Amino acid sequence: MIPADASRTIADALALRPEAFLTALELGRPGLRLGMTVVFLAGLSTAVGQSVILFAHRVSPRRFAASLLVQALLFVAGFMAWAVATWLVAGTVFDRPRSVDLALTTIGLAYAPQLFAFFVLTPYFGTPIGTALSVWTLLATVLATAVAFDLGLVEAAACAGLGWLLSQLLQRTIGLPITRIGRVVRRAVAGVDVRATPRP
Repeated sequence: MIPADASRTIADALALRPEAFLTALELGRPGLRLGMTVVFLAGLSTAVGQSVILFAHRVSPRRFAASLLVQALLFVAGFMAWAVATWLVAGTVFDRPRSVDLALTTIGLAYAPQLFAFFVLTPYFGTPIGTALSVWTLLATVLATAVAFDLGLVEAAACAGLGWLLSQLLQRTIGLPITRIGRVVRRAVAGVDVRATPRP
């Protein structure tokens, strides 16, 4: 069960307050659920922001909803790859062995800015909004990494950056079959090639 004061914790994370991530850690399992819930909802919001192609193909409401759900789950999978990779880097490169739950909790909460990703659909302003949300999320992730692993901000930035590089490497090597399966599932659920623009 997500704590009743979850909205306050999320608001503090959006304001880049370190206490938000400390609070999430102190909550234990509820904090982990909060972090993962934020990531899932951020994934849904991101899927809505990228749903123009679904509207263009005029997919049915059922397929539309199912496609959003699949994209949200793939978003969560991508997040977990980055969070676990950052946890590995923190424990090996920076000698900060911690429970992986700490990384999932804090970095999950750091995805709070992506709750507004649906605004990317806004005409003319979609791209600038998307860029601003990415920078906002990056800053929150660095802060979350610093709190979770007791690192300075420069070290935390290096840790998160190396974690991202490692996750990208893994996704492009041993994770490539999973990525391909994800694309196949997205196409099957949507009933169309979600990467292609329909002809007029």
